[in-house]
Amino acid sequence: MLPVWRHKLLVVRSDVWREICADALVGLDDAYTKAIVLNWAFQGWPLICRRPYENEQKDIDAGGVAVGLPLPPVMGKKRLGFIVPSYAFSSFSGASWPRSNVSRPGLTPARLNDIRLLTELGTKHGLFPEAAGSLLWEILTGLPYLSETSDFDVMWRLPASKIEDPEVLAAFLADLDQAASKLSARLDGEVVFPNDRAVQWQELHSARPDDEVLVKTLTTVELVPVRTLTDSWGRLPA
Repeated sequence: MLPVWRHKLLVVRSDVWREICADALVGLDDAYTKAIVLNWAFQGWPLICRRPYENEQKDIDAGGVAVGLPLPPVMGKKRLGFIVPSYAFSSFSGASWPRSNVSRPGLTPARLNDIRLLTELGTKHGLFPEAAGSLLWEILTGLPYLSETSDFDVMWRLPASKIEDPEVLAAFLADLDQAASKLSARLDGEVVFPNDRAVQWQELHSARPDDEVLVKTLTTVELVPVRTLTDSWGRLPA
């Protein structure tokens, strides 16, 4: 079975997708939305790993993976959930970050400039930004997920080398805060530590070593002291 983690993108085999999505189609009202969902896998569009619900644990124990399919606002903004058997999916190999010249309905010139600024920030710090939320799904599908008021959701995955020196991480967060003030939309998203531990970037930036922050993984949500996220930060004074 492929390793999975929170927000990992998976492509479901088209020959089993119709059976998997059958129940979800029953709950959809209009023919256009049903057609989009029915053809999702045939388009090669991925689904996203999510935290399983309690009533799904039996299927998870049997080797299934909980995934989600969020629909755009014009289709009711519903979040469809599925359990996909491990044999029926593969890792998504496409890009999760847009080029600065990509054409999508919601990627206005101002948003394309935001993409450029965040790309440059990532290059400066040796990190690769990943789109999340409405930004991600508009990039992947071309469907209208972004609105004029949509946040800019971005994830930054930290390799172990970036948390060995607390000053390196602090410098990145300071630059991210500066970049956020220059964007056309509110910057949301997470910093993802090794072992898939994700913290909202502003919460992490404003926290001191002994402060508790909300840490999310594929299976848990808990408050933990910042010091526990990395041994190097554990050496900082309170």
